[in-house]
Amino acid sequence: MNKTLKIQSLLFLLLASCGVIQPAQFVFPDSSAKDVLGTFRNTYYYMALESDFPDQAGTHDLIDLKDIVLATVSSRYKKALDMEGTGRLRDGRVVNFAGKLNGVIRYHVTDFPFGHGVGSCELIPFHSIAVDKNRIPLGSVVQIDESIGMHLPDGSKHDGLWRAEDIGGAIQNDHIDLFVGAGNQGHVLVKAGITEKIRLTVRLITPPQADSCVDKNLDGTLPKEP
Repeated sequence: MNKTLKIQSLLFLLLASCGVIQPAQFVFPDSSAKDVLGTFRNTYYYMALESDFPDQAGTHDLIDLKDIVLATVSSRYKKALDMEGTGRLRDGRVVNFAGKLNGVIRYHVTDFPFGHGVGSCELIPFHSIAVDKNRIPLGSVVQIDESIGMHLPDGSKHDGLWRAEDIGGAIQNDHIDLFVGAGNQGHVLVKAGITEKIRLTVRLITPPQADSCVDKNLDGTLPKEP
């Protein structure tokens, strides 16, 4: 029992012994639930690898916001890339969703090994999540109870901590999207009992900080004031 609850307990006993209150009138706060943001339906996303689509002719251009063609890829890979938002081309370049212009998804090349989320936030396998910012604060660190102890591909066990540093058009309300790194590694979640759409308990650990990457440009600078 922490110090606050001990004080509350002594106060309760003192008031009850004096007949000031009856036991049913006093309710202790639930310290284990105060940081729970809710339970959320989960999906996962990953870096789409062009090498997973061998022997397919390039038919679709990847274009940046200045209409410059970055690469020509197969239709199947383009579909996967559009879905995931980040990918690694056969030549090793990492491309990331940059926005939409004239109804066409645009990309840019990034130095981040797995791509980036909001602002200058680097995507970290099994530690980045996309959220609805109205439900989970962007830039916060949260704990997903069900991921604690999950066996990761590098042999380590998950500490349960995730960074809310990405968003997505389909990520709304009680929906979170877990980033699992390069290629479809959803089996890691499944082995831990985290199948798609089951509800996961999310707790706020650290609120957004003043120097959060979600508020910065890709180069790490702050946006210029209008």
